[in-house]
Amino acid sequence: MSVLSVFPQLEQLLPRISKPIQYVGGELGAVVKDWDSAAVRWALMYPDAYEVGLPNQGVQILYEVLNELPDVLAERTYAVWPDLERLMREHGVPQFTVDAHRPVGAFDLLGVSFATELGYTNLLTALDLAGIPLLARDRTTAHPLVVAGGHAAFNPEPIADFVDAAVLGDGEEAVLEITGIVRAWKAEGCPGGRDELLLRLARTESVYVPRFYDVDYLPDGRIQRVVPNQAGVPFRVHKRTTMNLDEWPYPKKPLVPLAETVHERYAVEIFRGCTRGCRFCQAGMITRPVRERSITTVGQMVKEGLEFSGFSEVGLLSLSSADHSEIGDICSGLAGQYEGTNVSLSLPRPGSTRSTSRWPRSCPATGGAPGSRSRLRAARSGSAR
Repeated sequence: MSVLSVFPQLEQLLPRISKPIQYVGGELGAVVKDWDSAAVRWALMYPDAYEVGLPNQGVQILYEVLNELPDVLAERTYAVWPDLERLMREHGVPQFTVDAHRPVGAFDLLGVSFATELGYTNLLTALDLAGIPLLARDRTTAHPLVVAGGHAAFNPEPIADFVDAAVLGDGEEAVLEITGIVRAWKAEGCPGGRDELLLRLARTESVYVPRFYDVDYLPDGRIQRVVPNQAGVPFRVHKRTTMNLDEWPYPKKPLVPLAETVHERYAVEIFRGCTRGCRFCQAGMITRPVRERSITTVGQMVKEGLEFSGFSEVGLLSLSSADHSEIGDICSGLAGQYEGTNVSLSLPRPGSTRSTSRWPRSCPATGGAPGSRSRLRAARSGSAR
């Protein structure tokens, strides 16, 4: 049965809030599919405001990977600002996706990408607005599976009561495997209900299902042990690691925002992991090992991404982009390719600033040409609450 859009009700509220453009969808790169033709339906959430969440590369990659499958539908949802939240509660408008404005509670899965722990409470607000029970144990087959991922879900215990499952590590291959399991379970008539589906996910050994594990704590609050409480559940859950990034050149069709966002550029992840091994760095530890994209793939991604999006800036992203083994050749190659155009290049530097250089000047990572100038711009950040 088709699910109706809530946009007619939402549209009446938009003149009464700030920045209504962030809720209307229709961006270049957005995908809207027929509901009834999809066997598996994902709602993907970045638990922060649209202006912070839309540029998030993790969500954009999963959105594109899933929508490339002919029988899978993926739409996006973000945290709403308090002014709209109040009106949604007053008028009975549920948490919705920005693509087709379908209610989040109607999807098969709600995938949430946590970049920081600050998103935890925004997820709870979204669940409440969607009419999904906050506690996983209270949900039935009528509710979507809530699947957490991202750096702040690497230790899922703080949100274990609220999520049905957590994926540790990279998501590209994981979402395809989860989709296949859900597809098969639905095709069989949903045998065993929600518990059977979660058990199938747990048996992959790469999806942590909190309800199937007992956690004991030490007096000081540290975890003492995590043990399965059901037969057939693996003792250890393994981190997913996508080893060959050249096989996953995403995003191919980046989303181009309608409203102002914190980053407006085409971002290319040139490698994952970090060579430095700083013990205090969560991201550097959990994204090991280092995996580089080749110079050929980076160049092709930049070419296709700029042609599709029309962005005038390219971000070569990673935890420490200057450590890529071919960074000099990457920068000089891109500089030569886009010499005389209005395309600029940005590289993140350690800390909260990033360096931007307009071609044909030399790339900052290679030292820069005499007399060349680069400008530092602080990366803006924020949260919905």
